[in-house]
Amino acid sequence: MSGPPIDRGWAILVLVGFFITSFIMVGTAKSYGILMGELMKHFKISAATGALVMGVSGAVYTITAPICVACGEVFSQRKVVIVGSLIGFVMVGLSSLLVSMEYFIFFYGVGTGLANACFFGNGLVMVGMYFKKWRSLATGLALSGASVGTFVIPILLEALLETFSLYGAILVISALYFNGCVSAALYRPFSFYTKCAEKKSSPDSKNELLPQGEPKVKEPTEQSETEKIQTESEKNTEYSHVESEEEVKKSLLELNQTEDTTSKQPAPAPSGRPVWRFELCGRTLTLPVIIQFNVLKMPVVLFFTVFSFFVFVGYFNFILFLPVDALSRGITKYEKAVLVSYTGMGDLVGRILVGFLGDLKLIQRYKILAISCILCGANIILFEIAGQVYWWMAIHATLYGFFGGCFVAINSIVLIDMVGLKLMPKALGVVLLIQGLGAAIGQPLEGKIRDVTQTYTSLNIINTVLMVGAGMFLFLYPLVKRFQDKPPRKEESLQVQVPEEA
Repeated sequence: MSGPPIDRGWAILVLVGFFITSFIMVGTAKSYGILMGELMKHFKISAATGALVMGVSGAVYTITAPICVACGEVFSQRKVVIVGSLIGFVMVGLSSLLVSMEYFIFFYGVGTGLANACFFGNGLVMVGMYFKKWRSLATGLALSGASVGTFVIPILLEALLETFSLYGAILVISALYFNGCVSAALYRPFSFYTKCAEKKSSPDSKNELLPQGEPKVKEPTEQSETEKIQTESEKNTEYSHVESEEEVKKSLLELNQTEDTTSKQPAPAPSGRPVWRFELCGRTLTLPVIIQFNVLKMPVVLFFTVFSFFVFVGYFNFILFLPVDALSRGITKYEKAVLVSYTGMGDLVGRILVGFLGDLKLIQRYKILAISCILCGANIILFEIAGQVYWWMAIHATLYGFFGGCFVAINSIVLIDMVGLKLMPKALGVVLLIQGLGAAIGQPLEGKIRDVTQTYTSLNIINTVLMVGAGMFLFLYPLVKRFQDKPPRKEESLQVQVPEEA
């Protein structure tokens, strides 16, 4: 079979690569609550200051996530993930010196934020490109690495803190980030298959540069069309590095994704990434536009961005404060770590099940996403009602993880359903930018609320309201879609044409 291995072969290894980065990224982020308790004791700081670490991480992630997605399109996802892995390894390792809380906030917060920004968006794009028929299931399986990380890392981290103290535990986290290079090695770019197709189509490697005057035996249609697109993209020397990769991806996806329902987009995707042009010292320089806010002109993208902002605040902030909340109720150290692990166990089951359910198409995927958010938020307030009853807390922590896993696994798939695969990287960059504001603003703010009220009850109420409200808001999607697809009125077009004729 010619062309890239969609839903087969190397696509499985791409899935494994994203599984590894999800394990590292989400597992360490959701386990930070265990570290936060130790940091509060070590530096004698408040909950607001302790939560500021993840606030900085979220802010850095917010700012750099769309940049990293854009750099992945320009330089390849593999290179960007390698850089992110090295940044996380070095900066988190330096933070283990624990010189001061400000020092730790900078190195740990900035290091994890940059590394996570390089990991997440590029991993989603790679899985979206390599899978078509089983895209929902593949995304769920790849993101299940986050579930396994949430299940394994809290218990591991508690054992490391007891054995190697706070210094050694942070060093192990930095070593985990270094393993992101393994994932990057599995992110084979689509240009690899184009080069292989060119080598197979050439009659003799020695005569590759000679013009082929006589018609020869025709190669399969996929290869000939790919070669034409590659040749056209190489003619433009000014933008050859930027546009050729996008054109190749576009052609290969079209060849392997015929009859794809996601190709029916509300608006056509631009042929190349827009550029900024400015003069410097008499020379005209061009830079690719990193964040393309013009996608927010599409009502569907704006709608989904607002939904993502509010739901992410409630979802992630609960798991951040869960360990210290459990400690305040008289739960032991290992029991609090096991509670976080229960959320990871439920998360794993939810991601896998929602992948099967989403691909069966028994119910529209945006409805699955909305219901998951509502039920996830409901379990946050039920966890609060559980009080000091450990088994009751464990049940709702597991259900929170289950419905949260459903939400995370199908979130990007719903975005593809709404805007199409071609616009997905551009829309994803903006969504990640706005969504990350939830972490950057919400965590320090909720930490301050906890310091004022001296209880975690108010935080659980806030997170419940945000998640349930966002899930109900998502049910308005058909109205937004209908508004976007509504053609302009004839009366309005006539009013515009009359003055022109006059």
